[in-house]
Amino acid sequence: MSADESDPAPYLTAMPGAERASAIAGAVARAGDATHFVPAESGYLEVPVVELDHRALVYRADNGRVLSELTDAALARNTALDELKAKADSPEVQHLLHGLLIDKARDPGGPIYAELERFGRQTDPLLVREDGVVLNGNRRLASMRQLLAADAEGYARFATVRAAVLPEGLSEQEVEFIEAALQMAPDLKLDYGWINRRLKLRQHAADMGAARVVEAYRFSSPDDIDRELAELALAEDYLDWAGEPGRFQRVADQEEAFTALQAQLAPLQQPHLAQLWRRIGFAMIRTRDMLDRNILHYFPFTDPVPPVTRNWVPRSLAEDHGIAERQPEGENRPLDKPGANRLLPLISDPAQAETTALAAMALMDTLKGNQDRLLGFARLHSLLRNANKTLEGMKADDLSEDQRRAIRAQLAALQQYTGPVTAADEARYRADPQGPGVRSTVRRTWKRAKRLME
Repeated sequence: MSADESDPAPYLTAMPGAERASAIAGAVARAGDATHFVPAESGYLEVPVVELDHRALVYRADNGRVLSELTDAALARNTALDELKAKADSPEVQHLLHGLLIDKARDPGGPIYAELERFGRQTDPLLVREDGVVLNGNRRLASMRQLLAADAEGYARFATVRAAVLPEGLSEQEVEFIEAALQMAPDLKLDYGWINRRLKLRQHAADMGAARVVEAYRFSSPDDIDRELAELALAEDYLDWAGEPGRFQRVADQEEAFTALQAQLAPLQQPHLAQLWRRIGFAMIRTRDMLDRNILHYFPFTDPVPPVTRNWVPRSLAEDHGIAERQPEGENRPLDKPGANRLLPLISDPAQAETTALAAMALMDTLKGNQDRLLGFARLHSLLRNANKTLEGMKADDLSEDQRRAIRAQLAALQQYTGPVTAADEARYRADPQGPGVRSTVRRTWKRAKRLME
């Protein structure tokens, strides 16, 4: 049974209140020199750190991280929140709190459970009151208990926990102040920032090797290293393109744009197409404050809608610049590599970034609003080609009479739009079985269906 599935109920039966207080008082009396500083209204309190049986501790029902969830749980039980709090020490409420806290501990935004599961060690003391109520560290306690329930031998050290014990006699207001100071105050540790993090990551990857970086950064695989370094390289390429190499502060507040752009560029398999969209993306980033719409709602920062946007927009830009011939309405011919090479310098000029961005976004808006007209032929042609391939692999015995009639009806309906298949059509088909266009595909499909149904 995995840690996720293990029932921690045997570990949630706490000592009675008087026994908890006695156990904690005894531990404090035997405390060594280890202390912990706690922010209080009067200044920092220096409190003793002791080892406690985890059963001497109970989750705090007034835990600010789960108050809304606990309120919902009370409503689901047709009771009031205050009534749940009044019996917070009971196994029922402790089990309820445990479930809520485990969900919070597994949140990727603060993966305490994963950290404890991975290393099997408690690194910081919990903060508890003299009666065993945990003021700070409820998620850590829940995680340690869950892991202990799953693997009592592997996580045996979690049977006892290290805790800093507040002095007796603190008022409820003083306790609430301490919780607020610990949980709500801003973190004094300055965040690296997305560029600085990736610059440091690149240095670490070179100095430490991928395996050690994965371990130190808590990455799931070396792919995470590659992804973040690709995002950094993209930002550096942008700054070079913009004529500001190394001016990282120019993109310090644009992490979302660069991570989204890299995520969309990575799957593009044709290098010439990826390079065009890279420059279009750069133009959109450079002029995002001048535009009247959010670039993150457009490809290449989000999934293309429709997917043919990847091909259709560069082809249309090339047509507008006179590089490619104007394709018939409804078709979706790809832009070849020579055409892309001619288009690239025209959309790469930073001075023309706004023009490039607006042109690309206007084409995407046009395509979204006119998919049937602009892409109808391409879709129909693709469907007919697939039908033709399916018919080619079928035998007469594969179809019932009802199925044959249904196919005849569909083919007859298609002829209303393409005209009947004439002797001249048959002759052209024999001369060029792979001829282009819908009529040619209909002829092939009709011929194979007719042969199948004879």
